[in-house]
Amino acid sequence: MSLKARLAAREAEGTPIRVGIAGAGRFGTMIVCQLATMRGMRPSVVAELNEIRGLEALAHAGYPRDAVVRAGHLGQINDAIARGVPALTGETDLLVQSDVDVVVEATGVPGAAAATALRAIRHGKHVVMVTVEADVLVGAVLRRAADRAGVIYTAAYGDQPALIHELYEWATGLGFEVVAAGKGTKYLPGYRKGTPDDVWDRYGIAPGERDGLNPRMYNSFTDGTKSAIEMAAAANMTGLRPDCRGMHFPPAGIHNLADVLKPRQDGGILQRTGVVEVVSSIDRDGRPVPNDLRWGVYVVITSPRPYLRRCFAEYGLPVDRSGRYAVFYRPYHLVGMELPVSIARAVLQREATGAPLPVPGATVVCAAKRALAPGDVLDGEGGATVYGLIDDARTARDERLLPIGLSHGARVRRPIAEDGLVHLDDVALEAQGSPLHALWEEQQRLLAAGR
Repeated sequence: MSLKARLAAREAEGTPIRVGIAGAGRFGTMIVCQLATMRGMRPSVVAELNEIRGLEALAHAGYPRDAVVRAGHLGQINDAIARGVPALTGETDLLVQSDVDVVVEATGVPGAAAATALRAIRHGKHVVMVTVEADVLVGAVLRRAADRAGVIYTAAYGDQPALIHELYEWATGLGFEVVAAGKGTKYLPGYRKGTPDDVWDRYGIAPGERDGLNPRMYNSFTDGTKSAIEMAAAANMTGLRPDCRGMHFPPAGIHNLADVLKPRQDGGILQRTGVVEVVSSIDRDGRPVPNDLRWGVYVVITSPRPYLRRCFAEYGLPVDRSGRYAVFYRPYHLVGMELPVSIARAVLQREATGAPLPVPGATVVCAAKRALAPGDVLDGEGGATVYGLIDDARTARDERLLPIGLSHGARVRRPIAEDGLVHLDDVALEAQGSPLHALWEEQQRLLAAGR
């Protein structure tokens, strides 16, 4: 049976999949709304510290305030689930202990995300990890915990890493060689130094459209940090690697992407094949790139068979000048609106829509946006002090580089030059000794053991 048919059967049987969502921001609200339109699933519990925001998310999904159970203990939540009424709580502990089948972690806070995911796994819940920062930092450890518990830990379908994974699986399953895989974004090298105070013009959001949006998040989008995190997640799911520390971010559209992202010996920019890369939707002079892929994902493929390579162009794929390399792409991603695919596959098929491999291959390290002096405090992803660069995980471990996921609140101990890499010995970690830091150390041990 198809997923649609199996969900319809669950609806008919009165056993819809019961979903708990941690975090009711933009992503979480999309999920709640989409679940409310579907057959065979329910947004059963929302955990959100800001009660007004949680109520607004449920209102967008068609649940008026008087239809929502504002729950303060587990009995209230489970009673609401049994009656098919959505519950709202401020405590993720109650969410993970409740009778939901799946927990969607969408807070965007790495420490909270990792803790919630681990507690959910220990309570026998499948986990869909939206907070990709936590996945890059400690995802291999969470995946192992889920495997031991007999539940599914999965990336969020609809977000770009899982869609890149899907294209990679499609291509390699058919026997194509994946030369490069990745996504598009709006990027210029000067954006690296951007701050939350000047992000809106760079991103392109008008004054009247900014209400409720998090400037730090959008600053991470434009300064390259979020792209680094997403590509590290994709790399850790597929085994692909960055071509260089920080990636190239070349301007390229669908029409010339295969000419740009191919090996140097064939006229491209890549030192090797099998890489993750982000392409920019604007040229270095700020002009828009024709046929850009700002919202989409892609794979560049080739085949050892000349006959099949000829078929690329004959069937309309964008190809390079030689016809040897072709692009297969998806122009859009619908973020939280597509995430229920991950929920359905976890519950009905017991499979992930992308999950970290046993040993991480990529990570995201910090570089200074400006010269930093002893006593300065790092403000982490999307802030004004550091930006993130994708790097090989073993190289970062050997050089003792600070991961972006542990950078928030770290106090500088010795001078760091502008654009200089931040080493663990350069800072005193606020996260030292925290549960998140302990999980990261466990992931570092997995990396060192290579298993």
